[in-house]
Amino acid sequence: MSGDDKELRSAFDIAMERAQKLGDMSAQERQRSREEEFRAIGEALGKRYLDGMPIRDVEIELRRYEENRQIVIRHLLSFLLDALAPGNSEGAENILTAIQHYSGDPGAVARLRNLFNEYQKAIEQSWKEKQIKLGAAQRKELKLRGISGSAVEPAIEASPEWLQTKQELFAAYQKRFEETKIPLLKAL
Repeated sequence: MSGDDKELRSAFDIAMERAQKLGDMSAQERQRSREEEFRAIGEALGKRYLDGMPIRDVEIELRRYEENRQIVIRHLLSFLLDALAPGNSEGAENILTAIQHYSGDPGAVARLRNLFNEYQKAIEQSWKEKQIKLGAAQRKELKLRGISGSAVEPAIEASPEWLQTKQELFAAYQKRFEETKIPLLKAL
């Protein structure tokens, strides 16, 4: 037997062992394995959608899993919902469009959209307040050090006070986002 035949035989033996193990799996293990497979498919479709694949092409891909379409969609939606976070407004509208398409729940999507808008307004309002308050305090501190003039602009966005305010707002809205996402996931 040549070296290539041994490699082929070895690969064949490995494949047969795997097939035998699959046959030995319990029904629960097979279900868990299939669920994991569908999770990976749903996530892959979600990544491709976020990379620019149109919904119509996602639909074409979903036809390949017609018997298990709802399972794949559940994992797709879970992936998209995880990609949605306050402060990450880039692509949010695109994600919300897909969530509405696959969940069929325009009310939940409207609540998520409203939370995005509310978060943006809260950040902008806090920024304006901190810019005035921290700007004046930092200018005063710089002046005491002998640094002043019309060109002096304090770095408010790097100040611990602003970073803490921003983190607190993010945490509060992240919690609200999670609470809004839960019903969407449970409905699937």
